[in-house]
Amino acid sequence: MAIKTFNYTNDAYIEAADTRAELGAFVGTSRSGFFGSITQVGTTNSYTVKADSVIFVGGLCVRVLSDEVFDLTTAKYIVVETSYQAITDAYTCMIKPVTLLEETTMVGAVNKHVPIFQKGIGVLNEGRGLADVVKKMNRADCFWSGGSYLDEGHKFSYPNLKTNDYQMLYLVFSHYTPGTGADDWGWLVYPVPVPFIAAHQSAGHSIPIMVEDTTKVMYKYAYISLTQVQGSSNNVRVLDGVNFRTKCLREIWGVG
Repeated sequence: MAIKTFNYTNDAYIEAADTRAELGAFVGTSRSGFFGSITQVGTTNSYTVKADSVIFVGGLCVRVLSDEVFDLTTAKYIVVETSYQAITDAYTCMIKPVTLLEETTMVGAVNKHVPIFQKGIGVLNEGRGLADVVKKMNRADCFWSGGSYLDEGHKFSYPNLKTNDYQMLYLVFSHYTPGTGADDWGWLVYPVPVPFIAAHQSAGHSIPIMVEDTTKVMYKYAYISLTQVQGSSNNVRVLDGVNFRTKCLREIWGVG
């Protein structure tokens, strides 16, 4: 098979510890990723892993030197299968079709199987090129917009921030005139880093908001998790002469 494997010790192209850390933005927490293309041969059950494709398997780098065709008539996956010789600290990789995955079986410091294609699904473990990473860094998605007091029982869901690689969650508030509706002034943006949310799942946040034309500060209390924001009955009361209904949640954003 026309592939070349760079391992931890025999080639300066790859170093295990450094590479596994530095590639995180491109290949995710698994440190495995496929950069290349796989095409179907006509309407058959055969698929071609194209030459010059590159697969990262933990800290190993596998380069496909020529087109490799695999028959998936009975098999389900195309994988990189790695074997390891402890005596020589040598890794050997091959690309092959399999029916059953052994993703949790470790050989040396890497997984025995890293799937790169599944019949009926397509490419797996697809790596993210630099353009994709930059695009994701600059993205800003509005998950919800409207007007809510964030009362008890008010709940707003969004895609899992961690698994979708968002970096920040922003809650946007504005002034609200009771009996009339939300106003496009008196804005406040409350930012929360996703790693903080992951470390404090569903924790309560006291969000301070200035009361216009006074020196007073009110707050909104929100329970924030990786997948939703939930309100509290505290957000609709009157306290120290301040009506908490004069502020409302307007938008929820995921950024980065």
